[in-house]
Amino acid sequence: MPRPDQVQDPELRNLFEQAQGSMKSGLANDAVQTLVDALHRLLELKPELASEQLEPRPGWKMHFLSRWPQLGANFVKGSLDKNEPEIEFVKENFALSEAITYYEFTLETAIKRGA
Repeated sequence: MPRPDQVQDPELRNLFEQAQGSMKSGLANDAVQTLVDALHRLLELKPELASEQLEPRPGWKMHFLSRWPQLGANFVKGSLDKNEPEIEFVKENFALSEAITYYEFTLETAIKRGA
């Protein structure tokens, strides 16, 4: 299982540790906000993620970032097509399971990308 100490960038690692602490304290909303901040930091470190495409099937392309969970901290419609990812909060309260989902996606992406 990926761990925050596998993240190279100290600022990004700190954000993951902060989110982990929030989740352990039952503060899912704080964790999700911190993970959105982590995504922004990851995009600063790896700007190519904003335009990266996947081809899950021949001839069918999708933005890599479209895999980001849309559980209430969602990309603004059209922002991925412009390669300018922007998150909007469409709800106020998050469940711990939602925070964990954001955490796992963002942490795994950061580690795989060497951030």
